[in-house]
Parts: sequence; C-alpha cells; structure tokens
Amino acid sequence: MTRWRGAWAGMAAAAAVASGCGAEPDVATRAVEPTSPPVPSSAVSSPPSTSTDLGVVMPDLVGLPDEVAGIRLRQGERASLDLGLELARPVLVSDCSVPPETIVTQRPAAGTLLAKGQDVVLRSAQLDLAVFRGPCSPADGDLGPVTGPDAALARAFYRFAADPSLGAPFGDGPLWVGIEGGPTSAMISPEDRSSLAAWSLDALYAESSGPFSALDLVASTGGRFEVHDGIPGCFTGDGVPAELADLRPISITRDADLVGACLDWWAVTLFVDEDDRIRGVALRMGSP
Repeated sequence: MTRWRGAWAGMAAAAAVASGCGAEPDVATRAVEPTSPPVPSSAVSSPPSTSTDLGVVMPDLVGLPDEVAGIRLRQGERASLDLGLELARPVLVSDCSVPPETIVTQRPAAGTLLAKGQDVVLRSAQLDLAVFRGPCSPADGDLGPVTGPDAALARAFYRFAADPSLGAPFGDGPLWVGIEGGPTSAMISPEDRSSLAAWSLDALYAESSGPFSALDLVASTGGRFEVHDGIPGCFTGDGVPAELADLRPISITRDADLVGACLDWWAVTLFVDEDDRIRGVALRMGSP
C-alpha cells in the first residue's frame, strides 16, 4: 500500500510493474462502459465540489486517464486525508472497447464517504498485445499538436505497429531501428519488416532491461497518442543517429494525460525523407 501526500507520479509505470507480480492479470471479456468520458487534464483543474456536511466523498474515476484520475484524487480536502493508494494489476483487454491506461474499476465506489487513512484501489486497462494488437480508431485518437499529412503518416505507422501485414510508407532498402542516437540499433531488411521479432532491441536502457520494441509501445496506445514535429524532450541520450541526420523527424509520444513524470514518458521518432518515406525509427524513454 502506498501513502501519498501531494505529487502523484509514475502511476501507470507502477501499475505496469505490479502486473508482473502475483497472479496473472484478469482479462476483460466485455466492454466496460465508462461512467465519465476521458477528459484532458486542463478540464479537471477545478472539479465540482465533492464535500458534504459529513466529509469528502469518493469521485467517479472510471473511464478517466490514469493521470487525470490522480489529479482528481489529490485535489482539495483529499490531500489531508492521507489516503492509501493501491495500484492493482491492470485489467487486460482484448478489443478496442476500453481505452488503454484508463481506469476500469475503483474501490471504494463513487459517492462513498472517505475516511482519514482509507485505502483506495484502482485498476486500469492495458491491451493484451499477445492476444490483440488492434488497430483501433478511437474518437479522440488524433490528439495533436501536429495535424495534416504528418499526423496521417504517424497514424499509418500506428496501424503497421498494430498489424504489420498492413504495411507502412517505408523507404526502399533497409530500415534503421534503434534506441535514441544509436547505442543499440539494427538494420531491418524489407523482407523482415513485418516480423515483430526483428524490431526487438535487447539492451539496458532508461534504468530498465530489454527487450524493447517501438512497435509494442505504439501498438499499446490503442491508437490514442500525440504527434510532434522534431524530437521532444524527457530523455537523456543522444537525439539523432548519425545515419539519419539529414532526415526530418516526426515523433509519436504517449498522450500527455498519461504522463505525470519523465518515468512515464516515451516517444517513437520517425525519420522521413523528402518523399515522406520512413527510413529510420528511434525509440526513446524517459527515466527518473
């Protein structure tokens, strides 16, 4: 059980760690209808009051992105309740009905009067990539800030990550795939691009051990990600591989509503030529 007083950081990362311990995660076999739609963090800066004459009641968190749920919990009088937080193992989902990394179940239920020191248990959705990869087409899938042709190119790469048989706008010849500036990298032949194993990079990186896969990271979003020009921050290594220095970078990143600290952040940078063909893919992850 975790006690927090103030900052909420690494919620999704902690949930991912929890999924590797104890019993196997549950598999969701039916759609979970959120009682509240996912909303951007800016929309919850001033939530409706949940105070009663007797105290503070548990907010409805089901359907909210992980980090937004954290914002709801730590606001107002709840900060003085010294609530205990348990990030239980994720609920594995095998279709597009539940957005990944959104709250699926909560305990206590919404509307429950909270007591000082009470335990709060949250579980969020996680795509079971061994069973289902998508692609999904969420209504809020294009989160910006980049739109237009580059967003369409990023969406094509996401669909490839979810189902490599769909192909993507790659350039001719081998594809450079690596971590950041290339301490670990590989060249993937056109014939091997559809092999998930070919994208696996075994390395020690960002205080984690591999293997790492850019395809798995992008597929795990269920189609909900951000697209940025260039190479965004929150990583510590070299930015551009020497082999790709003359190409234009476009980065797919984790949705900001799921990032509470650099530990939660990741990006997959696509290096494209003048014909908008992908010639390199670099994985980037934040660290504490």
